[in-house]
Amino acid sequence: MKRIFFIHGDKGGVGKTEVAKRMAAVMLQAEHPITLVDGDNKNPGLHAAFQGGKRDVHCINVMTPKGRDALFDVIAESPGDVLIDLPARGSDVTARLNQDGASEDGFSLPLLMAEIDAELTILFVIDQTRSPIVALREEMKALPETTKWIVVRNWREDRTFTLFDTTQTKADLEARGAAVIDLIRLDPRVNDILENAGLNLISAQTSDKLSMLQKMRVKAALRSWSEQMQIAGLLE
Repeated sequence: MKRIFFIHGDKGGVGKTEVAKRMAAVMLQAEHPITLVDGDNKNPGLHAAFQGGKRDVHCINVMTPKGRDALFDVIAESPGDVLIDLPARGSDVTARLNQDGASEDGFSLPLLMAEIDAELTILFVIDQTRSPIVALREEMKALPETTKWIVVRNWREDRTFTLFDTTQTKADLEARGAAVIDLIRLDPRVNDILENAGLNLISAQTSDKLSMLQKMRVKAALRSWSEQMQIAGLLE
C-alpha cells in the first residue's frame, strides 16, 4: 500500500524540515521508492538539501489552490510513497484537504486515499513549548479517524517533555496506537555547514566541507533516525 507522509507541526521553526530531510535521507539510502515534495514556498529547505541529487524534489506552494491541485497530481501519480514537508500553518493546508472534494479550493484526502489505496501518516513535530501541542490536539480532531499519527519530539533543547507527557493529548494518541519517537540534536555547526552548502545526511558524508569528526556526527544522526523510523514502523 502506498503511504503518504505529511511532516507537520503547524508552528514555524519547530523542526519539520529537519525531520523531512532526515527521513528522506534514510529512505533514499535504503533505496526505498519515495517522492519528495517541499511545500514551504518561503523556506524550501528540503529542496535545497536534495536538489541535484538522484531524486528530484517537487517545489509546490501548497498554500494556494493551484498548488494543492499540483499536490493532488503528485500524490496520485507517484509510483511509491510520498513525503510532503508542510510549511508553517500547515493546518490551513490540511483543512483544505479535508473537504468534500467538490470545490475548487482543495480536495478530499479521504477520497483520494481510498481511490489510490493509500495510507495517510502524519509525523507531527513538537518541541517543549505549548503551542505545537495545542495544534496537535486540534489536528487530531480535524483529520480523518483513519489517519496514522507519529509524534516526533525534537530534542534541540536539553529539557524534558513533561508538558506533553502529562497531557490528555498523549493519552488519546496512545489509545489510537500512535508512536512517539525522538529527533536527536545534531551539532549546530554541522547543521550550518549542511544548510550553507546545500548538503544532506547522505551527500555530507563524501563532502570536503566537513571534517572527519563532523562526518561521524552526520552518520550518527542518520543511524539514530533510522532506528527511530524502525520503532515507528516506517522502515523494515
